[in-house]
Amino acid sequence: MTHILIAYKQFPAPSIGHAGGQSVYRLLEWLQQRGYQVTLVACIRQEEERHLDAVRPLCKELYLVPHHRSLPGPRPVALLRSYWALRQATRRALQETRPDLLHVEFAQTAVALWGIKYPATSFRAHDVNWFMLKQQAAESHGMARWVARLGARFFRAAEPWLYRRFDLLAAISQGDRQLLAPACAPHPVLLLPLSPNVQPRETPSPAVTAGANILFIGSMSREYNIQGVQWFLANIWPRILAEIPEARFYIVGSGPPPEIRALADGERVFVTGFIEELAPWYEAAAVFVSPLLVAGGLLQKVLDALAMGKAVVATSASNHGLGATPGQELWVADQPSAFAKAVVTLLRDPHTRDRLAAAGKRFVETYYDPAQTFEE
Repeated sequence: MTHILIAYKQFPAPSIGHAGGQSVYRLLEWLQQRGYQVTLVACIRQEEERHLDAVRPLCKELYLVPHHRSLPGPRPVALLRSYWALRQATRRALQETRPDLLHVEFAQTAVALWGIKYPATSFRAHDVNWFMLKQQAAESHGMARWVARLGARFFRAAEPWLYRRFDLLAAISQGDRQLLAPACAPHPVLLLPLSPNVQPRETPSPAVTAGANILFIGSMSREYNIQGVQWFLANIWPRILAEIPEARFYIVGSGPPPEIRALADGERVFVTGFIEELAPWYEAAAVFVSPLLVAGGLLQKVLDALAMGKAVVATSASNHGLGATPGQELWVADQPSAFAKAVVTLLRDPHTRDRLAAAGKRFVETYYDPAQTFEE
């Protein structure tokens, strides 16, 4: 029986609140169902310990260390302590369990484990950082633009160099695979994408009253989500309200900072914070929006919205990894006026909205079916 050791900088579990953790949990499930033995090394927050009962049955052994957000002291010091503990736990797990393969998830994990030798290794990238910094530079000005450009140049050299230390590489989206393949040659780059984490329920129970509801879901502690929501509210939302005064915008996701909470008025704009069960919020939405100006990997929020049969309006950056056909499976708009017009059209025209939603759902079922993803 093949034994795989998986090292990951966060804790994987269902409903964990971040797409990477949910994806790694799906990988654990698939490996266990196919008869593989898995040992997991991961960083865990105190509040995530309630998910341990869901993960233990999937693993032969668990090696857990504190996540930096659960450690005292300045954040840089906590980060160093957490990653050092992750490195030491991985060393110990390799010595004690002698797995057939060491599999590493996420670039930060790869940095923490740099120099650890093992006969067979694999790695999956969740983002291409140089690509994201390149987008950030295009959206920045002055010194911030030059910093982003320098960062993009550094990561353009550093990421492929780091990834080529592994025997087998994987990307989470076709877009990222196209970026990594030439940079990491001659190493092959496989496709191991995220899969939908939310599915329609047999007995829907909307979280809010149905109507002209516009939804955004994403971790609101992430800079790029904050930036996208602020851009939407400043440049697009007033245009929508001018056409559809009864419209409501829901911002759902963990860790909204004070500047995002301050945008909620309790009448037209709502900020929920972390939500355990997301399906009712998708069910209540008429249109899902992804107004991100900078994005990489594969946006779980867009994938889940399409899987739930929702019409989606997104920026080009949001569709980078997904690879849906604009105008057929979702609508893409990068200018505020065009974005607002797309949302208004879908809110006013249920037939067009339903047709777009059905096409998006078929797209996800065709290309992001979990069983097909892992079998391939």
